[in-house]
Amino acid sequence: MKTYLSTDRGASFTDFAVLSSHNEIIHTTYLPNRKWEDILAVYNRIDQEFSPCELFFTGSVQGLPEGLKGKIHTISEIEAIAFGGAFVSGKEKCLVVSMGTGTAVALFDHGRTMHISGTGVGGGTISGLGLLLAGIKDPLQLNHFALGGKASALNLTLSEVGYEQVGFLDGDLTVSNFGSIKTSRKEDLSAAILCMAAEVTGVIASLSARIYHLEEDIVVTGNLSRSNYIQSSLRSVGQLYNTRFHFPENPEYATAFGAVKSFFYKQIK
Repeated sequence: MKTYLSTDRGASFTDFAVLSSHNEIIHTTYLPNRKWEDILAVYNRIDQEFSPCELFFTGSVQGLPEGLKGKIHTISEIEAIAFGGAFVSGKEKCLVVSMGTGTAVALFDHGRTMHISGTGVGGGTISGLGLLLAGIKDPLQLNHFALGGKASALNLTLSEVGYEQVGFLDGDLTVSNFGSIKTSRKEDLSAAILCMAAEVTGVIASLSARIYHLEEDIVVTGNLSRSNYIQSSLRSVGQLYNTRFHFPENPEYATAFGAVKSFFYKQIK
């Protein structure tokens, strides 16, 4: 059985995935950095353990070591995001929202891909604001504290400015993120930070999905999509905009998977 090693070098993390020729996920691991010397060390370890016959790469190739040039298949990040979201969700047509350091939105339509939209609000935003406001940089730690907090303790809501409803917005919905600071509790700060990231992403994704008639097929991938607070907030946005967000397994490695799937799809075509 042949195996393939795929690497996704993002702005903050580097993800590795070993897939079989039968689409089985053999192995996954990651680095909390993007240093080439560390990436090469992982390559050597995986090569000894799994002997992959092909190497695939997506993300930033800046500074690519000479030893890897000519040995790897480089795949466009948008293609990898789109194919990866379709692979982990099992969908033939969907809108893929990749929540990494920033957030990218891509279309997958039976092998056709397109870069649709995105936002600079993502994991980098959460880590930066978390460190500045709550003294917590790790998004998973922020998620833990957020579950015991209330974003409304820092957000300005419609009811606070005298409205019970505006259009399709109810009184408890956000008018301004961080627009009404009523607390400095770590739990509430964490909730407000994650809520803002989810609301921005959810609205952009929902509006994009409407354009392509994919309201029921928004697939969320990336490290941030594992946060149950983010998931809950995205579902709330979905209820508001009549869209549906899906959270598949192995979301943090979806883009690495997608690099392999994109390459072989093109080989077949």
